Amino acid sequence: MNALPFFVNIKNVFTAGGTGGLAWHLHAAMSRERWLWTRTQIETHLFKGLELYCAQSAAQRDESKGKGKGKGERELVLIGASAGWMMSTRWLEEFTSIDAYDIDPLSPLLFKLNHAKALAKKGIEIRFHLLDAIDQLSRVLSKHPNALIWFDNVLGQHHIRLKDSALASTQLKILQRRLKGRFWGSVHDLYSGPVQRANDSKSGENVRGKLPMTLKVIRLDNSDQNSARVKVNGVETSLGQARQQFLQTLGATPAGQAWLDHETSKVFPTGTPLTWAGWDFKPNYCHCLEMGWTLD
Repeated sequence: MNALPFFVNIKNVFTAGGTGGLAWHLHAAMSRERWLWTRTQIETHLFKGLELYCAQSAAQRDESKGKGKGKGERELVLIGASAGWMMSTRWLEEFTSIDAYDIDPLSPLLFKLNHAKALAKKGIEIRFHLLDAIDQLSRVLSKHPNALIWFDNVLGQHHIRLKDSALASTQLKILQRRLKGRFWGSVHDLYSGPVQRANDSKSGENVRGKLPMTLKVIRLDNSDQNSARVKVNGVETSLGQARQQFLQTLGATPAGQAWLDHETSKVFPTGTPLTWAGWDFKPNYCHCLEMGWTLD
């Protein structure tokens, strides 16, 4: 696999295709405390996926009468790993080898600063690849035929990097076909936008922690954005209604600015159990994240 061209690499140090780079890393480093709640939700979801993956692997070993990989061998492919700012080190320690793909030249150095010490103690090998793994997904999958695949907060930035929402939406829909037969998961932005929230009258602190910030969602059909049917915490409603109510819970106001749609509502196959969670990206600006795992 060829590395990205030299001058593109230089540009990606600062912008990473408009989705990251130096500014993103500085913001992330200064936002650790604000993001703690969301990182905890993601970690819980990561371990849930690992549990499902191990159960599936055990079933496959039983079917093949012990042939294939040993029980202790777990390969992970991280796509869009960046510096692993939202990643769980404890979860990474559950794998024997990790291959991290990103277009950001700063990713290997900063990822190591965040996670390498703990991984080294466990003897876990991590390999970094400067590559657009979404564009080259078929090659990545063929190189790692037995790995668990995790898209780490990258699919929601795809339309920003391409600067073409229609093309990005089409490519994201194709992901399902390209990942057929693989165990994979993702955390990505669904929507993002400005919020207004009341402060605690005594402490002056934001009341985010007192709000219900997660939903369990299952999409029931592939209709358009508003009319698609979903189950939210077990109750059937429309996707448009679920979105409106959850964004208001996060602090969006009916009279406020429109939220950005990240074109990811059809990333997962219909019927996949999903979690929506709030992410206080910066003061007065929030993201709605979607997390899921599937074997499609």
